[in-house]
Amino acid sequence: MVVDKGGDGGSPPFRDQLAEAMRGMKEEARLSYGKLAEKTHYSRSSWERFLNGKQLPTTVAVEEFAAATGADADVLLALLAKATAYEELRAARQQQAAAPHPAPEPAAAPASTPTSAQAPVPATTTGPANVPATAHAPQASAAAPARRPRLREWKGHARTAALVVAGALVGSIATVVIGGGPGGGAAADSSRAGAQPSGSAAGAQASSPRPPACSADTCLRREPQAMDCHWDGTTVRETWLRGLKIQLRYSAACRAVWGRIENGTVGDSVTIKDKGGREESATIRVDNDTYTRMLAVSADAPPDSVIICGQIPRYQESECSPLGAVLP
Repeated sequence: MVVDKGGDGGSPPFRDQLAEAMRGMKEEARLSYGKLAEKTHYSRSSWERFLNGKQLPTTVAVEEFAAATGADADVLLALLAKATAYEELRAARQQQAAAPHPAPEPAAAPASTPTSAQAPVPATTTGPANVPATAHAPQASAAAPARRPRLREWKGHARTAALVVAGALVGSIATVVIGGGPGGGAAADSSRAGAQPSGSAAGAQASSPRPPACSADTCLRREPQAMDCHWDGTTVRETWLRGLKIQLRYSAACRAVWGRIENGTVGDSVTIKDKGGREESATIRVDNDTYTRMLAVSADAPPDSVIICGQIPRYQESECSPLGAVLP
C-alpha cells in the first residue's frame, strides 16, 4: 500500500519505526537488497522502498523478510499494524478537512398574522365612535423582535455541538497514536491473527447458507464455489515457494478437496493428485491467485493422501506437500 508521506507535515512515525527496525535486522543478517530479492517474492526495488520508508510493506512481505533474516515477525507485524491504523486515520482526517461544510440555514421566520385577525371586535359601548386606528399598532409590532432570541439560541447550540465533536476527534486520534488503536497490543494481535491463518482453522468459513450441490464422487472435477463447497472449506495442508502460498483445501460437507495458490503472478500454477492417479491443475491467468477443480476423498483415500504442488515457471522451481512428493 503506497501512502504519501506528506500532507500534515513530517514523516509518519510508525512507518519510520518499522523501516528503521527492518534496516537494522537486514544489517544484522548481512543481507543486501539483491539477496533479499533472491530469498523472497519481492524485487530489489520493492525492498528499497520498504526499508527507506517510502512505502508500507504488505503483511506477506514482512513475514518473508522475517523468515529471510531470522528476525521476530511478531515485532514487525505489530509495528505494521500500528502504521496502517495511523495512516488510515490520517487520510480520513484529511478527507474530512477537505470536504465542504454547508452554511447553516437561518431559522424560519414565523408566519405573519393577517391584520384582520388582530383587529378588535367593536364594542357596543356609548364611548366615542372615532377611536384612532393606531391605538392597536403596538400589538402587531411587539411580535417582530421574537426572531432574534431564537437565532441567538440556535447559534449557542451549534457552538456547543462543534466543541463536542472536536473533543471526540482529538480523543480518537490520541488513542490511535499512543496505544495503536483501541485495545493497544490486542488490536495488533487480532490483525496478525487475521493475516496469518494456520492449521485447519486457517480456512474456516461461515456455515453454508444452503446445502452443497454435490458430495464425494459427484463433486469430481466440479467447481468448489459453483457447488457451494467453499463455505465450510478448511486448509488441511500449506506450503510456500518464494512467497507463493500453496494450499490444499477440504470441504467436509462435500467430501472433496481442491488446490489453491495466492500471492502469485500470471503463469504460476497449482496441481493436485490423489492416490488413484487422478489430478487437477490451474494456472493464474489474471490477478494473483487461482484454484483447481475438485477431487473426491473417502475413508480409503483421505485428504492427507492427496499431493499438492505449486510451480513458478519463470524460476523453473516447484514445491510439493508432503515434502519430497513427486511433482504430478
